[in-house]
Amino acid sequence: MPRNEVKIRAIQILSWGMVLFWMAVIFWFSSQPADESVRWSVGVMEAGRDVLTNWQLVGIVSFILLYHVFLIWLARLKTHWLVKTLVFIAFVLLSIFAVYVLYTMVRPRVGALGIFQMNRWVIHRQLRKFAHFIIFLFLGTFLINALTVSNVTGWKAIVIALFVSFIYAISDELHQHFVPGRTPLVMDVMIDTAGAAVGIILYSFVNGLFKLVRRLTHRYND
Repeated sequence: MPRNEVKIRAIQILSWGMVLFWMAVIFWFSSQPADESVRWSVGVMEAGRDVLTNWQLVGIVSFILLYHVFLIWLARLKTHWLVKTLVFIAFVLLSIFAVYVLYTMVRPRVGALGIFQMNRWVIHRQLRKFAHFIIFLFLGTFLINALTVSNVTGWKAIVIALFVSFIYAISDELHQHFVPGRTPLVMDVMIDTAGAAVGIILYSFVNGLFKLVRRLTHRYND
């Protein structure tokens, strides 16, 4: 087997392995009895309070790390200097927009004290719904990535990834019916599917941007 085919096959195996691993993670979380699940949620809630209390420091450190990763990626990108300049300008504009949104919209409404003066169990409930959304967002991303590297692309990949995420969300709620203290909810299926849809859309958008950069690169190189 040619070396390139071996590389592609390895990427495909790794990608589908990530899908199966993430499904196993979701299954494990759903297997936790209600009391144990609550302890996990409260622990995450306490950690979140510490992060929000020091949100400015966390934000600065996160941006510095992201900025350096972006610069390394941009330096290694083999394309015309004009394309690199446009990508860098786009990154700076997005960063400025993100800071503007955080300071003018998020900060006034979501202060650390304001959040944690709320009823503890209201926060706990919202946190669990948010966790459902994020976990399935990653599942949707892993699924469409595995399909893409397996040469299933476009709307076909999007529909398959969304359908598999939806079916797995249903099976996850049915599984919780047999776990002590857990209750299957149709709302959770809807939240899970919405999270997967967002992950699929984000992946498709970013993948489309990369394809555009490659086309521009080839055009300038030619």
